[in-house]
Amino acid sequence: MQEELLNSVIKITKNRDIDSLEYSLISTIQEFIGCDEISVFKDLQVPGELTVELSLSLKLIGKSEFEWGERTLIKNPPPELLSCLQSACIITVQSNDGVERRWVPINLHDKPVGAIAIVSSGLKSSDQVLLNAFCRIFENYLTILNENERDKLTGLLNRQTFESKLKQLIEKQVLKQHRGVWNDDNRKKQQAACSWLAIMDIDHFKRVNDTYGHVCGDEVLLLLAQKMKQYFRATDLLFRFGGEEFVLVFEPTSYEAIKAKMEGFMELIRTTHFPFVKALTVSVGMSPISPYDFPITVLENADKALYYAKDHGRDQLRFYDELVAEELIQSNQEQSDIDLF
Repeated sequence: MQEELLNSVIKITKNRDIDSLEYSLISTIQEFIGCDEISVFKDLQVPGELTVELSLSLKLIGKSEFEWGERTLIKNPPPELLSCLQSACIITVQSNDGVERRWVPINLHDKPVGAIAIVSSGLKSSDQVLLNAFCRIFENYLTILNENERDKLTGLLNRQTFESKLKQLIEKQVLKQHRGVWNDDNRKKQQAACSWLAIMDIDHFKRVNDTYGHVCGDEVLLLLAQKMKQYFRATDLLFRFGGEEFVLVFEPTSYEAIKAKMEGFMELIRTTHFPFVKALTVSVGMSPISPYDFPITVLENADKALYYAKDHGRDQLRFYDELVAEELIQSNQEQSDIDLF
């Protein structure tokens, strides 16, 4: 028992990203405690509101058969979960049929950021001790991983995490396509909505640093990042790639919706008062994400659109596919064919 327990702790601490860490935690709890259902909930830290996501779940569906649940936003979180997140206390409720629901808070820098939810027929005292220990190990390692994944200045995801995050998103798209029922209505829906990647660059940022200094430049970056967190969905991935360049990855939506959303954000930046800077604008290059794209290909496509925007007046949003269709830029495939000869 002790050797198995130590091996499980070693497995948990081998993980190098938060998604894998959550998977290891749930697997370990199920192995040593045994529950009908285990879920990881996250407070997505949206300014001004409580937005809760079911990040991962494992549910008993047969005598010894389990089913993994997908990531989803929770529109109406149960009151016990909200109480757990707000009080940072363990909440336990037992129904008349003997089913126990337990919510254990997860803290990051002494602030509740999520909860582990357990459904069981009741936990023995020894199981409760073990569960709390696993959650504290998870909590400690989550702090380390969170610091490694985040940009120190803005708190956005950093460049080192980009490829793994995008790969995870693409893999989920592929799985959803294979699981989907390919009728005419579903086919139209798949064509209408896709994920998107945007590269955003602050116009004339060097001028800000040269004129007002790097401290002012950092304040501009920090305020811009705060506006991004407030404006975009909690499930959108926001990266600082370095300097004044940011990458945004959006969940499936239509061309019209993403264009309106991005143009709305650009207008917000135009009207925002930044320290010392009278007016600030951004240029954006956008590319759709196919389930079968390589991350580097999507990034290169958006980058081409961004450079076109910056070379043709700045303060504009350009789409890679539109530029290729209008023959304003060459596609990466065409460029590769030319390079071969």
